[in-house]
Amino acid sequence: MNNRPIRLIALVFIALFLIACGKGKNKPQEVYKPPPEVSSPYKVKVVDVSNDTHQVYDVDVIGLLWNGIEESLKKRGMLFAEPQPGVEPYLIEAHVVYLKEGEIVCCWIPYVGDTVLVAKAELKRGGKVLATIESKGKATLGRGTMSLNAAKKVFEKVAEDIVNQAVKHF
Repeated sequence: MNNRPIRLIALVFIALFLIACGKGKNKPQEVYKPPPEVSSPYKVKVVDVSNDTHQVYDVDVIGLLWNGIEESLKKRGMLFAEPQPGVEPYLIEAHVVYLKEGEIVCCWIPYVGDTVLVAKAELKRGGKVLATIESKGKATLGRGTMSLNAAKKVFEKVAEDIVNQAVKHF
């Protein structure tokens, strides 16, 4: 039995492998640069989030919506963190109006395994309601319902939408 062709093929594959592995060595190293800090002249404070459904859920609906709105404001440099002289913040008061928790077992059945959230928020300043905002979010099959984080993703999406709508009223 002649092993020469097998050895030759193996030698060619090893050479190709070594050549391919050496390609990335000459690339310039990327240095991490933190994103620039964003600041806005408009400051917003979340003053209240309530669960108007009066139901108990497996997730902390108040905390998820509150944190989602604050994170979205923080990304824009709009979160009112500390009292500042002469600065009157805008206020957001949010309400969870409807929540349907998705079923992981039924996630493959359309509309049965969906996680759905409806929230309302009021943007206020100086005791006046400037805007009433409503947002609806849904995690459907293949977009987060298969995971246990479907509720968190829906709350983040709705919170982001609430802040996007609020920014239009400044």
